Parts: sequence; structure tokens; C-alpha cells
Amino acid sequence: MKNPTHRTESLVVHRGAPRVAVIGAGISGLSCARELAARGYDPVVFEASERAGGRCSSHATRIGWFDDGAQVITGTTRLAAYTAPQPGRLAASHVWTMPTAPVEVERFARAGTHEEDDEDPALALIGTVGVPSMRAMADTIARPLQVRLNTPIHRAQRRHTNWVLAGPSGDIDEDFQALVLAIPAPLALPLAEASPGLREYLRGVRYRNRWVLLLGTKRPVHLPSYRTFESGPIERIAAMHSKPGRVATGPQRWFIEASERWSTEHAADSAETVADLLLANFQAHAGRSVVPCFLLAHNWRHAFSDAPEPQAETPRYLWDDTLLLGVCGDSVVPSRVDQVHRSGALLAARLTESLVARRWRSASAVQPLRHAAARSRTRSILLGAA
Repeated sequence: MKNPTHRTESLVVHRGAPRVAVIGAGISGLSCARELAARGYDPVVFEASERAGGRCSSHATRIGWFDDGAQVITGTTRLAAYTAPQPGRLAASHVWTMPTAPVEVERFARAGTHEEDDEDPALALIGTVGVPSMRAMADTIARPLQVRLNTPIHRAQRRHTNWVLAGPSGDIDEDFQALVLAIPAPLALPLAEASPGLREYLRGVRYRNRWVLLLGTKRPVHLPSYRTFESGPIERIAAMHSKPGRVATGPQRWFIEASERWSTEHAADSAETVADLLLANFQAHAGRSVVPCFLLAHNWRHAFSDAPEPQAETPRYLWDDTLLLGVCGDSVVPSRVDQVHRSGALLAARLTESLVARRWRSASAVQPLRHAAARSRTRSILLGAA
């Protein structure tokens, strides 16, 4: 699989529409490309890895899928519109709820009894998740787009009025009118060299890694399907087996995310050591011994940025109008799916404004010349008739 391209469905692209290169197929880049395509532009998304999705990542294992990055989507987004089911397909996203009293619900399930006068347990909304995985949702968003996987971009140069990109094997023989960087700031920095303002901003962005444990257990662990903790080694747990569209039979599958402080303190530890320590802490929360049938720890790089929480006056993207170069995603906004999605969508709207304004200015400049040429042709014809 050298350079696979997602594009099994097509969006309408106007003939001669400006082409836009979007670097990064995470949710921010895909959202920007979807909004550009909806406006009739021709975006091409370049992704260095073999999959789309960015922080909406999922990992296939012998006991089933784990979402090993973002666990849930909160806030207002247009992702549901991007993932609206096609005829004959299931929706790629769904709301995720959990009982407000999970222990009681599990007690009734174990007893196999349910009296007629028992009320159904109240459900609490957690958010929206991808179905059957977060990665599957990202793939659905990418489906109508031209997404070039396994295509890292090492250099971007502005030549005349276009952007020219280069990968490991040299220049890509295509021109793009605008360029969007939807990748972490350390990766975007070398591609933004032409813009001193963007370069200076990107240099100041810092990221924090997190240790994550993927745990499978055949014996049920009676904890809430989703929970965050204010202190201690563990910051968040999520039950894969309780998410909609997941297989609920077989081993339980748990996502366990360490806190920032704990991850920093154990940054030099091996994955095996981290797995044992987080398992012990998970057992403490469960209040019983947990025997794993699957155990895998990994260090989630660029998990969270230090971007400030957006305020009314805070920009949600960066834009260099002279170069037609933009930055979106968690280089600018907090590392949450709803925030990076909105960042990409807003940048697409700003980019469109710039392209339309340039086209209008170009047409305005050409119009007097056309009138002058028309007057000259008319005068020549009249003189010739005389």
C-alpha cells in the first residue's frame, strides 16, 4: 500500500476551481477539506501515516477494537452531517449514554431478573462516538475527499502565485493556490518558513504526551462506562464494550489514560513498567483484583497542546493572507475533537473569502483593459468602414 487515495464518493468540484493542499488528515484537516469541497473548491489532503483520523485513532487487537486516542466528542459540530448514512449503510457516529447507576444495572443483569414494576435506569449522555470505531468515523468523513495516505510533505515553497510541495522523492508536480497546515506545530513549523508571523507563533506551541493503557479482562469490572478523575495517576477511563456499535460479548475492553503529571514523572519508564503500574491503580478503583487477558501500554505523542481555551476574541486559526497559508487544529485551539473540527471549518471559510476577494480584484483590474481593447477594435472597424 504505497500511496492509497480515499475517494470512493465524489463531491462536485467546479471546473477550474482553485486547488488547495491540506497537510494532515486529522479531524481538523478533514473538516477544512470537506468545507472547501462543499464550496466547490478542489482540496487534496496529504497524510504522512497510513490512516486518516489523527486523534480519532483506533487499534485492532485479538480481542477487538480499542479507541486509543479521543474517546468521545462533545460540543457542537458538523461531524454528524459529514457522517450521514448513505443508502444501505449504517451511520458512522452515534450518541453514547450510560446508566446513572451502573452498579445497580449490572446487579439486575447478573441476577437475570427484572420485575415488571422496575423502572428502566436513567441514562446520562456522555457524547458522540464513531461507529464501529473512532477511526471508522474518520474514514467516513474522508471518503468523498482525495486523501493521499503514506505521503509525507517535507517542504513547501511559494513560487509566483502557487504553492509547490515536495516529499521524500522530490517535488510533487502539481500547483496549489493555497496551503493549509493541519498538523502539530513541530511538524508544521518547517512548512511555514515563508511566513515569519506564523513561524514565530508555531515555535511557541508546546505539546504534552500521555501514557495510555489498553486493558482486556474476561471477568467483568463493575465501573462506570466513562469516568474522569480529578487527582491520582489515572485521569480517565472508558469502556469500549459499552460504546454503541461495539461487540458487547467477550472480554471487556478498557481504555485507561494516565494524568499529565503521572505521565511526565514516568516518561522514561518502559511500556511494560507503565502497564503494571496503571493496572494496579485501575484495580484500586475497581476494588478487586483484575486479571488481564490483554495488556498494552503506549505513549500517546502530541496528545494535548498548550493552546489557550478559545474566547470570543481569540482566533481559532492562523492565516497569512499574502501567502494564502493557514494553520488550524490543536496548534491553535485545545486538543478536543469539537474544537479542532471548528478550527478547520472556520479556516475553510476564511480561505474562501480570500480566494473570492482575489478573483474579484483580478477581474476588476482586467475589466478596464477589456473595455479599452473593445473601444480600440470599434474605432478600427469604424475607420475601416469610412
